[in-house]
Amino acid sequence: MLIRKLKTEKMMMVGLLILLIALAGCSAKDVAVEKDAAPVADTELSYRNQELLEPSTVPVPVANEIDPGDSDLLKRSFENSPPLISHTTDGYLPITLAENECLECHLPENAVDAEATATPASHLYDIRRGKQLDGLNPANYNCTQCHATQNEVAPLVANTFEPYFRTDDGESKSNFLDILNDGVE
Repeated sequence: MLIRKLKTEKMMMVGLLILLIALAGCSAKDVAVEKDAAPVADTELSYRNQELLEPSTVPVPVANEIDPGDSDLLKRSFENSPPLISHTTDGYLPITLAENECLECHLPENAVDAEATATPASHLYDIRRGKQLDGLNPANYNCTQCHATQNEVAPLVANTFEPYFRTDDGESKSNFLDILNDGVE
């Protein structure tokens, strides 16, 4: 018991010493707030350059009003990214474990008749256990956790990202399960 207490005290002393050494490397100017420093305005903290605490200045996005079946398939942002929902979600939300309107069209057995994109194989597979499931993996029931509706909004910052797809159909299809273990030995 005495040895354990001594080891604990020794570890505390080493930790305190490390903290003191770290603090010694900082000057008082680095740590203290300058008395004459000007406050930073809300508009300097926001990408929109507007007051953060004023709700009337937050733009409301205009949601996509295209009905399911009338929408075009949208390209993925990058390989295996969750595609945007290309139609309105009015009447389909909220999604719960017991009620998921998306599945009526997007489960593989319904997709052909509904002329919808089928839920990919990765959503019907338990990756943790390496097991094919009979239906949707319960971990994937909340579609809008990853998939967002397309909205008409101006970008807040310039985007120069150029996606790279390793397959010809990578803009429209997922191959996540096929490449899941790429680079793993």
